[in-house]
Amino acid sequence: MSTDFIVVTPDDAVEFNDVYRNVTGSAGYIASNNIYSRLVLNEWSDINAHPDLATHWECLDGARRWRFHLNQAARWHDGTPLTAHDVYYTHTHAMAHGYTGGRMLKDVAHIEIINDYTLDYHLKGPNSGFLVMLGNFVWTHILPAHLYEGTDWATNPHNLNPVGSGPFRFAEWIPGEHIIMEAVKDHWGPRPEIDRLIMKIVPDRDECVRMLARGEAHYFPQDTLTKGRLPLLDGATANIELMLDRGPGQALLDFNQAQERWKDVRARRAIAQAIDRTEIDTLGDPGISQAWDHFLLASTDWAFNAEAKAPAHDQASAEALLDEAGMTRGNDGRRGSLNMYYMDTFDGHRPIAQIVSDQLGRIGFDVAWEGLSSVDWAEKITKNRDFDLIIIGGAMTPDPEIMSTKYSTGGDNNVGGHANSDVDAAFQRAREATTLAERGEHYRELQNVFARDVEYVPLFWYGTYFARSTDFFGWSDQMAYTVPWWHWGRIRPVTSVNKA
Repeated sequence: MSTDFIVVTPDDAVEFNDVYRNVTGSAGYIASNNIYSRLVLNEWSDINAHPDLATHWECLDGARRWRFHLNQAARWHDGTPLTAHDVYYTHTHAMAHGYTGGRMLKDVAHIEIINDYTLDYHLKGPNSGFLVMLGNFVWTHILPAHLYEGTDWATNPHNLNPVGSGPFRFAEWIPGEHIIMEAVKDHWGPRPEIDRLIMKIVPDRDECVRMLARGEAHYFPQDTLTKGRLPLLDGATANIELMLDRGPGQALLDFNQAQERWKDVRARRAIAQAIDRTEIDTLGDPGISQAWDHFLLASTDWAFNAEAKAPAHDQASAEALLDEAGMTRGNDGRRGSLNMYYMDTFDGHRPIAQIVSDQLGRIGFDVAWEGLSSVDWAEKITKNRDFDLIIIGGAMTPDPEIMSTKYSTGGDNNVGGHANSDVDAAFQRAREATTLAERGEHYRELQNVFARDVEYVPLFWYGTYFARSTDFFGWSDQMAYTVPWWHWGRIRPVTSVNKA
């Protein structure tokens, strides 16, 4: 009898190549993490990288060069050996074409193949945080060069019929229904102990939670369960446990600094002072989530600056600053219109957007706010920068280096158009530092700059709400965070004997 592990998710796949185009939070995004492999793996609860395709690595030339040694047993699901050329091709092509996978590789000057199973990543300068850029997000997974080289990634059929090197091979996708992946029983790495990984597509988040409570699913992704949905687990008939914890990031308000009005720090400070976090805190859950006015999470204790805070709520000062910045009220008493967006995959950002909209209304703005799908977000926000304000996730653990793609001048994920030489300098000094203590000093200064110049407005430290079946073992926290939460290659059924 086969063993199925079922994940229920509200967001269907678009494709299965996030190195080409990121579709954050979709079923394809999550499935890719189990179909493909990366050089290293990194979970948000652990700053250390762990092996995946690379069995080990070396930091050379003062963190200017990183050498990776590949597992020589690695194979693609079609049996083709995986070599350094696959890694070289995937990352150089993504960088050259500005694809999503290149976002985390901006510091790479060039990649050198030493032999079939060894590569050197030569960086433009020292970066002691480089590993977290490779391991933290699914975008850096490796594609099979023999199936992609010489093709247009936009139309390659393997975006929809992926061939990976991970613990599960793609079997079937019926849009709107499910994605089925089969265990690679002769996998070159740790071998799965379940037979099939099934992702069921159920757009109703409430029903996703009920399915777990009834035993019709074993897990669901982040942002499915929220504080308001916890009662849906009452009376659960399945063997489940509830996991509540501080989250790995925060919701924040960012500006489109390509617009002249937001280049004026007075205007940004005014928006920050319009924010009343006592209202946002009503969304919190004591010990799990709360309104937050710092530019980094306190859980990143080695780099956290408790003194660097967003401007405090002061509506009168906000009004005066807007007048100084030339954003005065008209004859109708209004200061004009703003459009503000959030990504609707992150369900918790919706009520935050409502509160922020109301608060900006009090200082004279008419705010139209809307949730966008991840596909529409990529087009409207990331590509075209067609917005005034956005509610977005940021300040992710476990390493502030992850933030550099958003806030460094010219960063590949810098949708807000940030261009602050002091921010750039602080990131650079942190990259050049050789100890965690030294890096922490520079990141604390970075937070001072963020606060001084109001680069963005921190709003809310969100929590994570997970419910999962106790009929399985091998979750990220049970594996000492050597795999991310969305990697299920170590999942195995728990027998009645083991439970006892």
